[in-house]
Amino acid sequence: MRLLGAIATGLAWFGAVALFVLAPGIGSISSALGVLVALLLAPGAFLRGSWTALRRQPAMLMFLGSFAALTICFAITARQPGDVLFAVNFLALLLAPVVYLLALRRPGARTIAALCILFALGAVVGALTGSYDVFIQHKDRAVGWVSGGNLMARSVVPLGFMAIAGLLALRTPWRWLYLIGPAASLYALYLTGTRGVFVAVPILALTFLWALLREFEAKRIWYVAGLGGAIAVSVIVAVASPRFWGVLTLLQQVLFDREAISDLATSQRLYMLEAGWVTFLKSPWIGFGWANFTEAAKPYGIFFFHNDFFDAAVAAGVVGISAWLATLFAPIVGVFFVPKDRYANTRLYCAVLLIVSFFIFGLTDMEFGYDLPTTLHAFFTAIVLGAFREREAA
Repeated sequence: MRLLGAIATGLAWFGAVALFVLAPGIGSISSALGVLVALLLAPGAFLRGSWTALRRQPAMLMFLGSFAALTICFAITARQPGDVLFAVNFLALLLAPVVYLLALRRPGARTIAALCILFALGAVVGALTGSYDVFIQHKDRAVGWVSGGNLMARSVVPLGFMAIAGLLALRTPWRWLYLIGPAASLYALYLTGTRGVFVAVPILALTFLWALLREFEAKRIWYVAGLGGAIAVSVIVAVASPRFWGVLTLLQQVLFDREAISDLATSQRLYMLEAGWVTFLKSPWIGFGWANFTEAAKPYGIFFFHNDFFDAAVAAGVVGISAWLATLFAPIVGVFFVPKDRYANTRLYCAVLLIVSFFIFGLTDMEFGYDLPTTLHAFFTAIVLGAFREREAA
């Protein structure tokens, strides 16, 4: 049994390295590796006491329910047996409880420190990969090896901000080194030039500032100073990169004068939202199925709707919307079912971070149902709820 336990532990850490460290570079391949490891470790979920532990954590039940509901919808709307296999896109939701049970076995400071190091390394890998793309390969923007600029940005930024959970949780003098994580991730984001992800950065920065000041019970003046700093950094990045120019102007046009929109990408996305709403109304209860997604969008000359809400609505109707909402809010629901301890603030920070990033990134691209973002969201949640807690006394 000890040998099997050692093998399982080694396999789990291999999966963590593959998913968290390599994600910004190899994209979906890292997701496949992480899911494969979770599948290999899945028999552990059937050990005695596992179901009792899962029943105590509604977040894991929300993931399981979302996967089951989507699979049923895809089966109902399937035109051939293979259509149901598109549920594999959401396999991380089914496997998140496996990761949670593994995390429950090794909670505490050492595990938190090790995981946050992996998150920070992932951000550094993103920065190095981006530098190679732009300065060695002379590409217009960082794209990674098997990912693309948008996917790279949507993986590296959550990794960087998850890394600084170590600063909140630990009390060692070197904990400030975790700031390398967000610094590297913001540099990588700058190299990708992905504006949709950039919109989330000030909110993520303020979320960390809020958690940091709560941790140290700082005075209100530091909140004001931090807000000013976050705004200053955002302005500097926006001015430094041509791809970010005009974001404020675009926002004004979207809200008050849509006919004046000059940015092609923005006008296309608005068109997609309108197309998504019309398509959703054609089959509002169970949708068209993920396999028929492209066909449903084809009359509008698009492949998908670049928005999680409408992607879920078209794929599975109201059921899909419910599954998306359950997946989105599972982290914060789960936090309230973990007994309060010294890591309560860290868990809350991580939960808000996951919700904000998943929601904002999904406003202009696909998070829900795209393998890597969905896997990161589900496995991050499982790890935070399982491992980011004090070890129980023997």
